[in-house]
Amino acid sequence: MVSFSAGQSEKLPRRALSDDAYEHVRRGLIRSRYRSGERLVLRPLAAELGLSPTPVREALLRLVSEHALELNDRNTAVVPAMTQRSFAEIHDLRVDLEMRLAAAAARRASDHGIEALVILQQQFMTASHANDDGGMAAFNADFHTTVATLAELPLTATILRNLWMRIGPIYALSRPMIQMQHEGRTHPHDDLIAALRQRDVAAAQAAVTRDFEHARRWIEPRLS
Repeated sequence: MVSFSAGQSEKLPRRALSDDAYEHVRRGLIRSRYRSGERLVLRPLAAELGLSPTPVREALLRLVSEHALELNDRNTAVVPAMTQRSFAEIHDLRVDLEMRLAAAAARRASDHGIEALVILQQQFMTASHANDDGGMAAFNADFHTTVATLAELPLTATILRNLWMRIGPIYALSRPMIQMQHEGRTHPHDDLIAALRQRDVAAAQAAVTRDFEHARRWIEPRLS
């Protein structure tokens, strides 16, 4: 977590402090720290980060401009509420983007990058067996954004990471998370790793498709 002492925050320019607050909240959205509908109240958040309210306010307004947050009638930043309709739109966008990225990653991922995915999947499964909802959501997000990096399509990857600011709170809303069952088959993440090692574009896309569909079937009934 980003946190500064009073002396440290005074030595940094306000823009740097605002950028740090932005990255903290952005990462929290992506990794499911915040739930759909949750309020991000300015002064408690600033106190948590060890910052004055001004750079934190700037960070929250930046996220509002990116449609990752909204302002309620009291000008408090709120994580957007999730409905069946908005989830369907986000799901379809995610499918389009991650299918492209999975195909590109199958062609371009380095051995080192693939091993990074192996470690993230091990961490995800450890969290799953421990019923650690927060860890599962965080490592799942890290896995998917790492695949985006390995694809070497920086514009598409940036769009996906921005979309994950809306995806992350969906997983937070859906807690408690269940230990996922995949019809007796290996986890889709493991299938994707195998496909990347084999440079198999079709298998990589099949793996992410199965992952999306399982997530959709699990999340949709939990939405209003």
